[in-house]
Amino acid sequence: MLPIASLTGRQVTPVVEYLCMILPVCVLAVAHLLRVRSLKQQLQESLEQRFEDRIRERTRIARELHDSLLQGFQGMMFRLEAVRRLLPNRPEKAADQLDVAIDAGLAAINEGRQAVGERRVSGLGTDLPQALADLGSEFEPDSQLPGNYRDAAPDFRVLVQGCAIALKPIVRDEVCCIAREAVRNSFRHARAGLVEVEIVFAEGTFTVRVRDDGVGLDPAVLEHGYRKGHWGLPGMRERALEFGGELEVWSQRNAGTEIELKIDARIAYAHRLRALFMGIAREN
Repeated sequence: MLPIASLTGRQVTPVVEYLCMILPVCVLAVAHLLRVRSLKQQLQESLEQRFEDRIRERTRIARELHDSLLQGFQGMMFRLEAVRRLLPNRPEKAADQLDVAIDAGLAAINEGRQAVGERRVSGLGTDLPQALADLGSEFEPDSQLPGNYRDAAPDFRVLVQGCAIALKPIVRDEVCCIAREAVRNSFRHARAGLVEVEIVFAEGTFTVRVRDDGVGLDPAVLEHGYRKGHWGLPGMRERALEFGGELEVWSQRNAGTEIELKIDARIAYAHRLRALFMGIAREN
């Protein structure tokens, strides 16, 4: 019995020898296949990311060009039309309007160059309420352009609720762009008597509302989300979605329009804990 047991313990069967040879090869083959699959997946994800980045860049450029060149040149054309009407009887006033049109054209070109290269530097600083308040004087001439039939510019005011909380710079800039577009539309198209911006610094949500008492939007615009050939509303929605905001539009014929932008505090505020403590202190 002992010799047999001893021989069995020392004996290595051909099957075991084969397994010892093939197992490392299989492990290496599986590892290679997994590596190849991982590289292919990374390559696919990289290509998809590059495609998405390209689409996003094109969308950004189109939106920026709308906000700068198209809007700027549209305003310039309105002013040139006003110059044409003033020229026969009021040449001095026409000359003033012409100077404004030239300045607007140069500003639009400069903004367009910066937009395409994404080199625009925000000039609003950290004071968002003041930056929005300055829009009143910026857009006041637009309310007197041909097609906006009012004798005077609408009243404009900015209301602030809550204690001001510092916003993240990118959110602050995007909020300013969205509010600026909404205010511009109210001055230029609403024929409103009052344009109002409301800024709400709340514990859980940061909100900006732009409202007017003008003619309201066409129901077809509300239904489809845009007017053919105009990209203001789609541009505002895209901006809001890019940083996690929610944009809602309410309007009724001859009852005005309200655009509301809501952003979660975790996205909007630069110092979330500080904002929370400030909210608790106000409650106490």
